[in-house]
Amino acid sequence: MLLIRALRRLSDILSRIERGMLIVLTAAVAIFVLMNVTFRLFNVTLAWADELAILSMTLGGFVGASLMLRARTDPAVLLLHETGGKALVKGLRIAISLIASLFGLVLLWLCWRWFNLPALAAVGFNIGDFEMTTFNFLYTERTPVLALPYFWFFLIMPWFSLTLSVHALTNLAEDIGLIEARPLAHEYTAGEG
Repeated sequence: MLLIRALRRLSDILSRIERGMLIVLTAAVAIFVLMNVTFRLFNVTLAWADELAILSMTLGGFVGASLMLRARTDPAVLLLHETGGKALVKGLRIAISLIASLFGLVLLWLCWRWFNLPALAAVGFNIGDFEMTTFNFLYTERTPVLALPYFWFFLIMPWFSLTLSVHALTNLAEDIGLIEARPLAHEYTAGEG
């Protein structure tokens, strides 16, 4: 029980962090798009603003998806929820939480393989040797306009897989009755805090 409560506390902490990240990323998208629209009035195109808006929106999509899973505001087949009995709805929630947990854990494992930190450490953190031995060019790919390392933006994947796993396992623990369930959607709506 102590481990389950710690998992929920971790999920709550990650949710607060994700809320802040989502606010910043959404503001960044709006600022970069509005900046570019304004400059286009004067026939000036800011390609870097387009690139940063796209990257911010992509990062925000991953952060928002994880947060939606924890808040249980993700899409659902409401017809089944409305026509089925309580047992069916509970079974569906357990199945969805279980599938999301497995997906998050598999994605976390795939990220571990993709970033391949043991192989990077084995070559003394020499990126050239790492690429020669693994044919993994993750650490040298660059964005087209600003030439920023994609690696920093790709870090959203391990973050997403970790937070998704924690949130899904917390939801699963609530669904099977290991801890009391809390309605969370109201915590994530505008004006609430």
